[in-house]
Amino acid sequence: MLTSKSKIAEQISLRIRQETSDASIDERELMISVHQKLSALIRNRLYETKGNECQEVSGTLYYPIDDIEVSKNRRGQYFCKVPSTTIDLPFGVEIKRVGTDKGVGFVPVQNGFDDLFAGLASSSLEGKVGYYKSGINLIFTNMDSSNNPSTVNIEMAIPFDALDEDDELNIPTDIIAQVVESVFTDFVRTLQIPEDEVNNGIS
Repeated sequence: MLTSKSKIAEQISLRIRQETSDASIDERELMISVHQKLSALIRNRLYETKGNECQEVSGTLYYPIDDIEVSKNRRGQYFCKVPSTTIDLPFGVEIKRVGTDKGVGFVPVQNGFDDLFAGLASSSLEGKVGYYKSGINLIFTNMDSSNNPSTVNIEMAIPFDALDEDDELNIPTDIIAQVVESVFTDFVRTLQIPEDEVNNGIS
């Protein structure tokens, strides 16, 4: 279902106001809560998928981030900053692709690849560029002044930090329902709004 963080927050805000007209809602706090719940639920869903030994993550959960600047550190390594926090998944599948506009994709390698494979033929990657995550950076290996691009593009699973509140997201409908219910319940407790009691027929 196509939606956005702002639309989900608006749905929750409307539901809270239907419960009470006296509630004072901090919209920023509401948006943060939506972000956190959405991230947690999608992360759990993706882990379930990988736990079932499914090797693919739905393409609808990946988003491209373009024109990320490539720099060079004091050790002569080329790197770029990861443009957003993302969901940490087995086998590094939270990053689907790193490459350039010309369709040249880079190869994911082990952290510290240069040290691990120094002097071995495999270190050349058959002329391709590799990358690995190190803290908040992606470190490029087998990249030098002859083949380094000024920018790269990265496709990531749900990079919330790089998406605007109004950017469209393709989120499963059941996850949206869980986010709405979970955030609403949290705000009900915070605002001390009385929840409707279930009439189970017992007097």
